[in-house]
Amino acid sequence: MKKTLFSIALAIAATACYAQTSKVIVDTVSKNINKDQQSFKPTTGSIVTELNFNPFKGNLSLNNSLNQIKVRYFISPDVALRLGFNASKKDSTANINNPYGTQSIFIKNERESTLIGFNFGVEKHFKGTKRLSPYVAADFSISSKSASQEIKDNGSSTSIKNGWLETIYIPNSSNYYNQLQENAYTRYGLNLIAGFDFYVAKNFFVGYEFNFNISKTEYKNVEVTFTGQNPNTGQPNNNFNDTGKKSASTFGPTLINGVRVGYSF
Repeated sequence: MKKTLFSIALAIAATACYAQTSKVIVDTVSKNINKDQQSFKPTTGSIVTELNFNPFKGNLSLNNSLNQIKVRYFISPDVALRLGFNASKKDSTANINNPYGTQSIFIKNERESTLIGFNFGVEKHFKGTKRLSPYVAADFSISSKSASQEIKDNGSSTSIKNGWLETIYIPNSSNYYNQLQENAYTRYGLNLIAGFDFYVAKNFFVGYEFNFNISKTEYKNVEVTFTGQNPNTGQPNNNFNDTGKKSASTFGPTLINGVRVGYSF
């Protein structure tokens, strides 16, 4: 009788130990699987940045067609804040000097243009797989471009604000006209975005985005201030009149060329 009770107690204890051990093993494996599934993607507090690679052109540039530096900050594993910034400047100086002949020429043409832009928004990531992270996003964009020009021609001076002008002379004539080449503006818009990140390794991904863009560009009036006279006509060198507001709007889908290559840290 005692042997029978002892055997039953031993069997119960063994069963309990086996069940506990199995639970520990299952929990450990489950944790490892969950950990493995999350190991490739960013977590709360991760910062992500990227470049843009276009295999068809063989070049590497900043993250998109706007040449932005873009950063994403994950406030949770599936929600990230987006911030883009771009700044560029163009300037040139052209000198034409000919002191010989009856009509000497001393012309200096200085041009300068600066562009600054910002994008900021939020994106929502979906479950996907342990490597694939699809998302949708929306961000607001604003940019401003300035342009100015200074022309010095045989003692006369032409100052141009909010644009660049190119003087076009009509053949076989003493007449000419000024053609607008660069125009300062302010642009703002809204981008609706769908994209994905595919993590080929821990914290390293490739991806793509396409946008539905709504934007409006308001161009600034070109202001011309002249001092002196045109040496060819004896009249003020200003035949460019820019009055009234000008604007342009865009509405529709856009594709950003190239493959996004990025990493999180």
